[in-house]
Amino acid sequence: MKKISTLLAAAACVLGLQAQTVTVSPHDNVCDVTVDGTTYNNVAVTTVGDIHLVALNRDGVSLLVRYTDTNTVAAHGTFNGQPVDYTSDAVAAYAQTFQIPNSDFEEWHSVGNNLYEPGAEGTLYSWHGFGTCFGDYSGTARTISKLTYEDHNGGKCAVVSCTDLWIAKANGTLTTGRLKAGSMTATSYDNHSEMDMNANYSSDENDKYAKYGPFFVQLYAKPDSIKSSIKVALKNNSHKASFSAAITDGSYYQEPIPDGTTYTNVAASAKNEALPTQDWTDYTFPFTYNAGVDAKAIMVTISTNAQPGTGTGGDKVYVDDVELIYNAGINNIALNGVTLEGFNFDAATKTYDLSYSGQALNLTAENFDVTTEGQSAMVVKNVENLGYGNYRVAIGVTGPDFKNYALYTINVTRNPLTGKAYVMGTVNGNTWAANVGYEMTAGENNVYTARITTTGSADGYDYFSFTTQLANDADGWDGIKGFRTGAESADLLIDDSNLGTALSLTDWGIYNSFKIAAGEWDLTLDLNNKTLTVSKVFNPITGKVYILGEVNGNAWAPNVGYEMSTEDEKVYTAEVTTAGNKSFYYFSFTTQLAENNDQGGWNYILPYRFGAFGDTDMPDYLITGNALNTPLNLGEFGKTRAYGLEAGKWNFTLDMEARTLTVTKKPALRGDVNNDGSVDVGDVNILVNILLGLDSASNYTGDANVDGEGGIDVGDVNAIINIMLGHQ
Repeated sequence: MKKISTLLAAAACVLGLQAQTVTVSPHDNVCDVTVDGTTYNNVAVTTVGDIHLVALNRDGVSLLVRYTDTNTVAAHGTFNGQPVDYTSDAVAAYAQTFQIPNSDFEEWHSVGNNLYEPGAEGTLYSWHGFGTCFGDYSGTARTISKLTYEDHNGGKCAVVSCTDLWIAKANGTLTTGRLKAGSMTATSYDNHSEMDMNANYSSDENDKYAKYGPFFVQLYAKPDSIKSSIKVALKNNSHKASFSAAITDGSYYQEPIPDGTTYTNVAASAKNEALPTQDWTDYTFPFTYNAGVDAKAIMVTISTNAQPGTGTGGDKVYVDDVELIYNAGINNIALNGVTLEGFNFDAATKTYDLSYSGQALNLTAENFDVTTEGQSAMVVKNVENLGYGNYRVAIGVTGPDFKNYALYTINVTRNPLTGKAYVMGTVNGNTWAANVGYEMTAGENNVYTARITTTGSADGYDYFSFTTQLANDADGWDGIKGFRTGAESADLLIDDSNLGTALSLTDWGIYNSFKIAAGEWDLTLDLNNKTLTVSKVFNPITGKVYILGEVNGNAWAPNVGYEMSTEDEKVYTAEVTTAGNKSFYYFSFTTQLAENNDQGGWNYILPYRFGAFGDTDMPDYLITGNALNTPLNLGEFGKTRAYGLEAGKWNFTLDMEARTLTVTKKPALRGDVNNDGSVDVGDVNILVNILLGLDSASNYTGDANVDGEGGIDVGDVNAIINIMLGHQ
């Protein structure tokens, strides 16, 4: 595929998205970096091999700069608020030393006999097919198995084909090693791809193809994966193509590996022997590394069929843009051995604020430990002392080919105002822990806001205070003491008397708790003026009231309730049935139902719930005797003490202004034996079954003695029928 990096770089310059020039003047262990005419002197340099790294973080400039002894320069970051993605002309050429040459398959050279292989004439030839193979049957193999190319994505791609070889099939193969055709038996291990940096093929005067070597690719760093765009077109869908990459110490290695042979010279491998037939697909194959083996050379082998001799004539694999990937990322940054919490290493914003109080720190680069991802990732750390215990820290990581990189800036400030604020305590489902807090939303001038939910988890109340820094451990209270603040007195109650009032906060390091009942609350924390203002989020009076619990055939569930009737949204009524074999049936009320029947649903409706007067942990209030026909005081919202009723039919009257519930027993309907609210054939059937001894009147709450003459007989059946006919 044709390269477009030069075009993209030019476009970026025109759009003003990068600095025009970045130059480096090294001297001793530091250097001067000049960006668009502005020079920053005496910047520390970290050297890894022949690559020099600079993390520049000064006055609006945050740059990761990389340069080599041959003055290839790359810089990434921001300069005066604008993104910088600068590379000198020599960078691309230098980066290619970490890639397999000719892996875009744009150029091809002749190896004679109308055979061609990838690579421009006279360059380093890295990819090979049977055109340059050797072995007893190399002549035959060259004749019947050829590499070709086709157009792809504005350029060329390599085409690997399987060819009929009389009684067997010669699988098409593309490799960075050298192919050997040593046997007419397709499955013989004498037919293979091999690599040996010490092999001198050109010493064989009869091997006129050895000049197209060296038949290995030298590595200058450890890649983490290898990617390629591949199209597989096999005649038999059950067959699979294969991709293999082996990194070795440079000594002899071949694939397929003979039975009984174990290579101890393999530093890493990446393999997939099950590439299915499908259109162009971008594959990435990660390397698995073995410890203790040098990584000096790589052999990539691509075959039309994973199993020798099993292909079908005409099978093809198309290959383009093979690339070695060098990861360069940071997984963790620790200060003095303690992980800096709050980093999101995948986020676009890579600037973080770290605040502390107390004695001023004396920081150097050695205080920061960095964990990277990437076998060949290189790290640079630069700590700029701004005085008074304040620092700007730049930590960068890059791969050897300059393609992947990251730069993080840490502002270390000796001040409890860290740019963040957390609510600590028993809010939003949290518990007291030094490393747990609900992060508030930051506004201007150190004003923070948050919406919290409290459930009355402790004595009907919840407790909280604030901090601008969380600890690394649950018991790390001493480390965050200077960042904490709270109420002026211990357990200061927030209620109707001070809601909406700016309550004074204590000095830093004093952290008395605030105390608040169950509900949902909006907090405004002003750290400049040291005040807290609390307002109630909602009015639990929604205009609707539902009966929760064991009434009208329902069971306890936060998303199920019997809706009461109202005309003025003040007084609510309902006809309720409690039925079954239990002594009592329990219920309470809510002005809001949840969507789901789970603990989250119960938590959601808790601020809307109310029931009998008294705390939730008191016994349920049983409505019997004198409690019937009497206005009963309702409990507060957020309290869940239940009522209990015997089986029967009841009228409920709920007065939301007076906060009372009145329950009256609904008069029995004459003839309604099963007490279902109507007199019908069902009641007749019950009486008949009672007369026949098939049922018992004790099973029903309605009166089976319909005619009132004592006992249950045919007269009662006749009485029900007359009621149904309207004669009584």
